[in-house]
Amino acid sequence: MTFKTLTYLLVWVSVLSIFTSTDAFAQRKKKSRAQLESEKRRNLEKIAETKQALESTQEKKEVTVGKIKAIKEQISSQEEQIGLMEQDMELIDMEMQDIIGAKNNLEQKLDTLQKEYAAMLYSASKASGKINKLSFLFSSSSFNDLIMRYKYLQQYTDNRKSQLAQIAKVVALLRERQSNLEGKKSDKKRIISAKLTEAQYLEQLKNRQTEMVGELSKKEKDLRNEIEATKKSVNRLEASIANVVAREIARKNRERELKQDRDAKLAKSKPQKRINEKPKKDLDDKDAALGRSFAASRTRLPWPVQRGFISDRFGIKEHPVLNGVLINNNGIDIQTSTNATVRSVYAGEVKDITEIPGLGNVVLIQHGEYFTVYANLRQIFLKIGQKVASKETIGTAGESGGATEINFQIWHNSEHLNPEGWLIPR
Repeated sequence: MTFKTLTYLLVWVSVLSIFTSTDAFAQRKKKSRAQLESEKRRNLEKIAETKQALESTQEKKEVTVGKIKAIKEQISSQEEQIGLMEQDMELIDMEMQDIIGAKNNLEQKLDTLQKEYAAMLYSASKASGKINKLSFLFSSSSFNDLIMRYKYLQQYTDNRKSQLAQIAKVVALLRERQSNLEGKKSDKKRIISAKLTEAQYLEQLKNRQTEMVGELSKKEKDLRNEIEATKKSVNRLEASIANVVAREIARKNRERELKQDRDAKLAKSKPQKRINEKPKKDLDDKDAALGRSFAASRTRLPWPVQRGFISDRFGIKEHPVLNGVLINNNGIDIQTSTNATVRSVYAGEVKDITEIPGLGNVVLIQHGEYFTVYANLRQIFLKIGQKVASKETIGTAGESGGATEINFQIWHNSEHLNPEGWLIPR
């Protein structure tokens, strides 16, 4: 292999590296871009749901806590959308820098290819002035020398064709990169404009929230009475659930003790069991298996309503209107559409149905060691002891705080869990 041939092959390898590296970069960016677009799409769906919730309460001119919770969630989603737009612009800047870098690299490689091709043509023109191809072949000293010279001429011709093809590819790729760069610039301009619009809308929402909070603050006495009444209802609900859970735990303990006594008596009367006899699974084993499968469903449980958003989160936080007043939620509140159906998030058995003033109808479903609670239901379509499947309809959502809203809780025996971490992310 001649030095010149080796040079051409090295150029070929370097051009291939440009194609492979730029393709690999594109794949990495596509993944990052896909993730960002997915987040933006989910957040836009959340914004649409909060808007719908606010619009559904517009007929009621009175400002309610439910309305304030909805607009607060919409502000949060709007701020998240602006944040996602900023991430989008940062990603575009990174993509533009990489495109410019790849473009500069391609221009350098194109310059190298053109110089190599010019040198090849120059060498060919000098050679053709001194001796033609036939003379070059027939001046061979031997047959083997003739074959080697023929192969050299063939390889030389192929290299020239390859050089031309590579130059054409690099030129086409340069045009593509330039087009991509112009597209990214247009995308950035569009996002900057959209971000300005979203920021203006966010300011309107915040002003509206301030007005609503100010109007509702005038009814501080009514709000405080409502908070106290809610506390009593929540305490009553918690006591009711705790009693059912304690009763179920006691029942399982009794069944376990009875089983141990039966097994002990059976062992005395029949000291040797047949080898092929399989032990029967008792109710306690089935409950344990159901509990394990429920536990394995964290972050994958369906929402108890098909459409809606979390209007109040788990745990202790400040009241949305009254300063210095703390409120607690043993689950999450979910605002949804009027007459929305409520469904079980997992297969289980209905253990309790009760009605609590201020919280409407409440359904408690057992899933082994876990329990799910569905409060503030307007209608119930189940009965105690009934087996339910995942996503089976329980009833319809009731009204709370001027909005259609349910309270959803998850218990592990007597421990409260944050349901938000169990549901499929929205």
